[in-house]
Order: sequence, then C-alpha cells, then structure tokens
Amino acid sequence: MMITPKMVDDFMSVNIETVDIGKLADISMLELDNSLPKENRLTYVLEKLKNPLCFRYGDMGIKLEFDDNAPPIQEVLTNFLIRKKSGL
Repeated sequence: MMITPKMVDDFMSVNIETVDIGKLADISMLELDNSLPKENRLTYVLEKLKNPLCFRYGDMGIKLEFDDNAPPIQEVLTNFLIRKKSGL
C-alpha cells in the first residue's frame, strides 16, 4: 500500500481537541506481526489504526506532529544514545 499526499493531509487534518477520542483506534491493543513481510507491515498498521498520526492510548488521545525544520529522528536518537552512554 502506498500512502498518498491526500491520505497524509487527511491524517494531519484531525483536530485532537475536537475529535471523539472513543472513535480513535487504541494503540495499546495493537499487536505488531513481525512474521509479515516488510512490504505488508504498513498495510497491516493502517488497517488497525486507520490514522497512524492520530490514535489513542486507553483514554488519552495522541496526535503526532512533525516540524519540517527539525533534525531527522535518526540524528536525534543517535545523539540521545551517545549522551546516555557518556553519562550526560
């Protein structure tokens, strides 16, 4: 499955302040299936969550947002792990 720009716009357009939290998929119930081929995992997650950027964990609504000017997540995690390893 390919994620289209329209899908991303739809995912991002959800207002976490006004959405009915009860209608969001509960990520705490999501069980990842590592036996699936990598090319099928995205489809599996989309089928379960419907919106991978807006979901709930129990009674808490969560919306992921990304800053276009932020460093890549790999860089942030690498720097974090380096700091942890050095005791900072």
